[in-house]
Order: sequence, then C-alpha cells, then structure tokens
Amino acid sequence: MRVLLWIVLLAGLAYGGYRLWGGGARAPEGPGKAPPVAPEPTLGGRPLSEFYLEHDRFLPATDPKTVRADAADWLLPDDEVFGVVVRGQARAYPVPMISYHHVVNDVIQGIPIAITY
Repeated sequence: MRVLLWIVLLAGLAYGGYRLWGGGARAPEGPGKAPPVAPEPTLGGRPLSEFYLEHDRFLPATDPKTVRADAADWLLPDDEVFGVVVRGQARAYPVPMISYHHVVNDVIQGIPIAITY
C-alpha cells in the first residue's frame, strides 16, 4: 500500500513539474488568437458538470430531534440502531436514518459527537 502511495505521489509531482516547466498545451502566440478550448471532461460518457450538484451531496443530520424510547412508536422491536452513551446519557440512532444522511452530528452532555458508517 505504501509503495502505491509513493508511486501516485511521484507521478503527481512529475506531472506537475512537466506542466510547470513548459510541458502540455500552450496558448498560440500572436495578437487576437484565443487559446484552444479544451473539451469538458466526462465521467462514464456524461459531462462532469452534471455531477457534484447540490442535490447529489449527503446532508448530515445535525442536532436531531430526540424522543424517549417508549415514545419511539415508529421503531419495531427488530429495527437496528446505533447506541451511544456519554456520561450516563444514552441515545439510539436508527440505522435507516444514518444510511440516508450518512452522518449524524449531535451533542450529548455538552460533548459534540459524530455518528457514521
């Protein structure tokens, strides 16, 4: 794994040096000539601009609403939760909620925590 990291690092440095010291595409010389426009990069044949939009991001659950265990009537006895205990205070985070948000930011007993998987 370390060898692979070194190879990637050295390749990046070599490419950066190549671009920095005269390699790669250059703008044409002379007045009135615009540099060539590079084609937009693609991913799977689709323009990269179609990806990484606001709606594609995972939005964390921040300061989720909490209820007592006996009031969580939407949970079934077999539903999985992630449990956390901080200074004697317990919280349970339903796995479906975490799988939707991918991260939960919460504060228990004044201690900020993040739940993810």
